[in-house]
Amino acid sequence: MLNFITYTVRYVLTLYFGVFVTTSIIGIKNNKRNILILNAFCITDLLLDLVLICFKGSASVVSTYPLVTHLPLLLILIFVFHRSLLKSLLAVTSAYMSCQICNWMSIIAESLGYESWIVDLTYIAGIFLTYFIVYRFIAPALSDIFAKPDVELIPICIMPFFYYIFDYSTTVYTKLLYSGSRIVVEFVPFLMCISFLTFCLVYYHSIERQQQIATQNYFMQIKQAQFTKEIESMQRNEKNVSLLRHDMRHFLNNIAAFIENNENDKALDYIHSIVKATEKTTRKRFCANEIINIIIMSHADSFNDKHIDFRYSISVPSKLPFSDIDMTAILQNALENAMHAVMMLEPDKRFIRLSISEKSGKLLISVENPYAVRPKLVNDMPVATERGHGLGTRSIRQTAERLGGKCQYSVTDTLFIVRVII
Repeated sequence: MLNFITYTVRYVLTLYFGVFVTTSIIGIKNNKRNILILNAFCITDLLLDLVLICFKGSASVVSTYPLVTHLPLLLILIFVFHRSLLKSLLAVTSAYMSCQICNWMSIIAESLGYESWIVDLTYIAGIFLTYFIVYRFIAPALSDIFAKPDVELIPICIMPFFYYIFDYSTTVYTKLLYSGSRIVVEFVPFLMCISFLTFCLVYYHSIERQQQIATQNYFMQIKQAQFTKEIESMQRNEKNVSLLRHDMRHFLNNIAAFIENNENDKALDYIHSIVKATEKTTRKRFCANEIINIIIMSHADSFNDKHIDFRYSISVPSKLPFSDIDMTAILQNALENAMHAVMMLEPDKRFIRLSISEKSGKLLISVENPYAVRPKLVNDMPVATERGHGLGTRSIRQTAERLGGKCQYSVTDTLFIVRVII
């Protein structure tokens, strides 16, 4: 009688454990409405199990558990709580896998020769302990993970999905797990390998997306900074134009006086000085493409302040067949790396050569700069000698290759050269 009571309590608590662990890790709150729905499901499920035991025997409950319990719970998550199929499957199978902790604890008691009711009590203690740990520590973290897009959950799904299938196929519907079959024994290492490789793939794409977001944020920052500079420049130019207009009558009178006195050379010099003054009120453009113009203009003041001779040859159309963010990732990093390198030189030796042109539908970008310490190339990639450096060169190559182009780094006796074809 005692064994029957403890087994019944164990079975009921296992059901409640699975249901509420599932809802907690998928982010369903334990409010009054949700608790009523879940309790109604558990009671209905227990009644169905009782009917199966009466007509088919207790063994039928174990074999039909996926259809009687897991499938209805999955449908409730999808249609009542409006969770996606992938996230619902992940929650159900994760909760099922969590039961292994309780099961393993009871196996210890069983292997030590304790009676069935003690084994059941050990399992029940494991249920309370596991639920506390999951609800207190694991569920908050998993609920945040479950908020991510489905594609990012694929590496997490593999282990619980395959464990669920593996456990039922080798312990419930067959006894292969206990047969010592080599294919069964080697399945777990196989599963770990698949999980690791999938994780690496998704992790790589996640890092790539983060780099794109960082580049986009950086692009917005330099664009905002450049717009701020342009506004300040326009305000200064407006003042200068006002002064020129105010002084125009004096300029013309002075020129007329020089001409009347046959001082033509002075008149020409005076005109040239006025022209130079008016040129300062115009916004300098390096090329027809707006984003390239913004990137170069954002560096122009720094080049001038740091005594860097900037030489450029740019011939590109106003529209390019790739995004502004991609162009920023390539050109911004190339110019920053060049500026960092030449700052180690004496001011009279600092220069940067930039060449951008379009040929046969391809954009050719070349950045050349001298160096103080000869860069070291490993596998055609510069090796960073300072901590935190080297990200820019990798970003240039990754962006070029993603666009179907090529990136080449080379070193001569005097120059470090970056060439990109996209």
